[in-house]
Amino acid sequence: MTWETLAPWMALVFTLALSILVPLFTQIANNRHQRKILREQRLFDVREKKRNAYTDFLLKVGGSVTHCSHESLREAGAALYHLYAYAPHDWWDEMDQLSKLLHDFDWKKAAPILQKLSRLIAEELDKER
Repeated sequence: MTWETLAPWMALVFTLALSILVPLFTQIANNRHQRKILREQRLFDVREKKRNAYTDFLLKVGGSVTHCSHESLREAGAALYHLYAYAPHDWWDEMDQLSKLLHDFDWKKAAPILQKLSRLIAEELDKER
């Protein structure tokens, strides 16, 4: 066999290989890109949930300490306990104290702890910007 007789067959094999490999590599690249987008979306969702928990805490607990009612106290407790899922562990002691003070209706002692947690939340939110 000579090169002239093999050339059409080699071109055919080369074309077949490319027709299989190009879509395969395209799909691999698309899958990687989709996984990257999904990872970024999950991170965004977690940050958004964390931001919502912080905001909810500030609004509801702050509102309850400022003007207490049975409804606001219930919402404050829910917001406070929701915050545990996102707050750093070193905040938990203050959050435990605040929970006890809200339960005991001790607003004067609760206000400074709420202020401290509010500042910590503000610092956390500034880091994310």
